[in-house]
Amino acid sequence: MYDVLIIGGGINGVGIARDAVGRGLNTCLIEKGDIASQTSSWSTKLIHGGIRYLENYDFKLVRESLKERDIIKKIAPHITKPIKFVLPHVPSLRPSWFIRIGLFLYDRLGGKSSFEKSKFIYLKQEFKENPIKENFKKAYIYSDLFVDDSRLALLNAEDAINRGAKIYVNTKVIKAIREKGHWSIYLENEKILKSKVIVNATGPYAISVLNNTFGIKPKKKLRLIQGSHLVLKKLYEGDHAYILQLNDKRIIFMIPYQKKYTLIGTTDHEVKSFENPKITEEEKTYLINSVNSFTKKKINENDIIWTYAGIRPLIEDNNIKASKISRDYTFEIDDVEGAPILTVLGGKLTTYRKLSEHVMEKLSKYLNFSDKSWTANEALPGANYKERNNTNISEKIIGRLVETYGNKISKLNKYYNEFESGGELIFDDFYEFEVKYLIEEEMARTAEDILFRRTKLGINFPKKAKDKLEIILKRHLKFL
Repeated sequence: MYDVLIIGGGINGVGIARDAVGRGLNTCLIEKGDIASQTSSWSTKLIHGGIRYLENYDFKLVRESLKERDIIKKIAPHITKPIKFVLPHVPSLRPSWFIRIGLFLYDRLGGKSSFEKSKFIYLKQEFKENPIKENFKKAYIYSDLFVDDSRLALLNAEDAINRGAKIYVNTKVIKAIREKGHWSIYLENEKILKSKVIVNATGPYAISVLNNTFGIKPKKKLRLIQGSHLVLKKLYEGDHAYILQLNDKRIIFMIPYQKKYTLIGTTDHEVKSFENPKITEEEKTYLINSVNSFTKKKINENDIIWTYAGIRPLIEDNNIKASKISRDYTFEIDDVEGAPILTVLGGKLTTYRKLSEHVMEKLSKYLNFSDKSWTANEALPGANYKERNNTNISEKIIGRLVETYGNKISKLNKYYNEFESGGELIFDDFYEFEVKYLIEEEMARTAEDILFRRTKLGINFPKKAKDKLEIILKRHLKFL
């Protein structure tokens, strides 16, 4: 029997699994698809305090988020990168004194930080190639953290497994029954698992799962807010990002992405369904027009390389605009008959680790385990890469692999050596040995798992190369 069984393999679910197993609990996680296959891989890729949350007086969330920004930078240096954000000043929207106060708070609310403090600049003087229109003369610069969101989730899952947790992917829960102080969980493969405690960390699905799988009526409601993004060919040189203030009081980001592209997002589009989110034409137009109101070079729909959308499950706050709803989280616990289920509602990528600690605090009423918080001080797998060890991997591909896998290069090298020169070339710097590694070490089962979550090679990936990948996948999956 498990102590705790988590349903949902998004960032919150895997974060809770990692924390729980590290405290000595017999831990299991079940995910109906792939790790991070829903909201957690379709974010704006930022670990940030949420500078605009200050306008909503959400100081607690900003403080917690800023503290987490430093912690995640420390435990996952190989998949994060500090990034400077340029905020062109729009006097008609927010006066200069207002922005200065906001940035003063942003620099200090999280306490001592390794991130550079904000500063005032003149755009023309600061950047040789300034993409912003000439009528925007002044700006402010502040710092936040860029992250590979899906790999952050994957590494939490990997660490949980390394510490003894059991994780099932591509496995659906059919039903759950309370039986004499524990839960019996029935899986689609006819397997039955038993657990003392259940954590429902299914993000946008949380209310549906609570209702339909557990027969429990929730007290709170969720609003499903779609955030959509555009990926375009690189719009400007430099590794700084832009935060653009819009007339509707929202903001969007322009962020350098994967060296070749610019990432633009996000929207706040309310939807009724959490299945198969897809950018709407209205969202495309909104993002394009927003960028064009700031940049010298106009963009249009033909410039779009790729789009993606994810659903943010926000806690219902009636009659408030989607952009104003808090990104904070809360829990609901149903503990009748001595078999508790804790449901996670809300939350965001940045605060997943702290949310996990708070879940453990709630579960301490029902389970005996170490009350010592530990996840802030233990690096995630692959961290602390210092130098290239002796490997046979070619110089052509070693750079991307280090950026993706960190100090797991030595393990990749074992797979490389199984093949002559790394095996078949699939496309560019992507070889067969990496596919085998991802199947056997990182639970990849489909081309999408590999191209969009384990790596970010899927953007502009040729069909011929994808067909070749599918053949190689089938070849290695049959040996599992």
